Amino acid sequence: NINPFVEDNDGKTSLDYAKEGKKAEILKALINNKYGSEQDSLLHLAAMVGEVNAVRYLINRGIDVNSRNAIFHTPLHLAAGIGHVEVVKILVREGNAEIEVFDARNQTPMHYAVNNKKLEIVKLLLELGADVNSARVGQNSMKLSPIHIAVSNTNYDERDLCLDILKCLIREPNAQVNLQDYENKTPLHYAERLKTIEVLLTREDIDPLVKDDSGKTPFDYAKPEIKKALISNKYGSEKNSLLHLAAQRGEIELVESILKEEIDIDISNNKSLSPIYLAAEKGHLHVVKLLLKKGANYTPVLHLAIKSNNLELLKVLFNEKNGALLCRDTVVNFPTLHNKYIAQREIADKRMKKHNNIICICITVSAVAMAAYIGLTAATISSAIIFATITGIFALVVAIMVSEMNK
Repeated sequence: NINPFVEDNDGKTSLDYAKEGKKAEILKALINNKYGSEQDSLLHLAAMVGEVNAVRYLINRGIDVNSRNAIFHTPLHLAAGIGHVEVVKILVREGNAEIEVFDARNQTPMHYAVNNKKLEIVKLLLELGADVNSARVGQNSMKLSPIHIAVSNTNYDERDLCLDILKCLIREPNAQVNLQDYENKTPLHYAERLKTIEVLLTREDIDPLVKDDSGKTPFDYAKPEIKKALISNKYGSEKNSLLHLAAQRGEIELVESILKEEIDIDISNNKSLSPIYLAAEKGHLHVVKLLLKKGANYTPVLHLAIKSNNLELLKVLFNEKNGALLCRDTVVNFPTLHNKYIAQREIADKRMKKHNNIICICITVSAVAMAAYIGLTAATISSAIIFATITGIFALVVAIMVSEMNK
């Protein structure tokens, strides 16, 4: 456990004396030696204790700045984890140290800075180009990103510092707040404190319905106060509620769980669409049935069903709300909707009739042409069929052209 950076009464270390006395053999021995149980290099030790001058000196001597100790730490891992800002700057800017390098625990210098709550190092590493989403795949990795670790920091005495680190990470434009670990958990799954949840929810792209390997969402794990925050938040550019998202994805069990909380079943997003409308639009009829039974407003869905000629949706509406649909006080204007339906049917019938007429003309012309050809030329049946087919195609083209001109 020899430490060559212990200072004497004059504030000098073994390395200082070796340099000053130009004792090449001693200097070489100090540099080549491995220190401690983790087999650290001299540069590892210098980075760990924050010896700025020693770090710069060793880099200038050509010492490998990315050398690994027994557990695959580089000097940057140690400096970042302990919080030596100047050493980190020198290692990266002067020594070109690798930033995205994993140790035996599948962690980068950024992971150590976040885990040890070194905010200034986190900011510096991001400035130097560190990947906020860095998570090793394979190698028995837990696939934890720095954001996962930041969310997991629950030290009450340092709660504000932990939140500041999390804010710093998720403010990065490329930060993936829905990144999943080896159990498919997102940072939102890990969050246990309301303040942490509130910070994560500031990201518009946060997804509260991602399922882990157990099939559970963050909502399933949440405490009552956190459930309330998840329900009251607005998600995405359309400002959907949690109920909107669950209904839109057909998550009927989650819809049932959300409805047990205090929530407006007909809550609108910024497009004035309700959860039942989104469920109907995506074809989740089982969710539509549930929401109807719970008292959701069926009017927008009825309009959607008739407008899109969705017979299955209409059946659900009539089965669940037959009496209400036939009530004379209903807000649905059935005569208007019926007239629209009849008008659409008439247009469709006219098109069908026109197409049938064209087909009849072609068949008739072909038959007449075939009979005439045989009668006039005494040709064989096969040649007559060819002639009739060509004539029929010509008649079809003419009929279509005339039809288009009469539109």
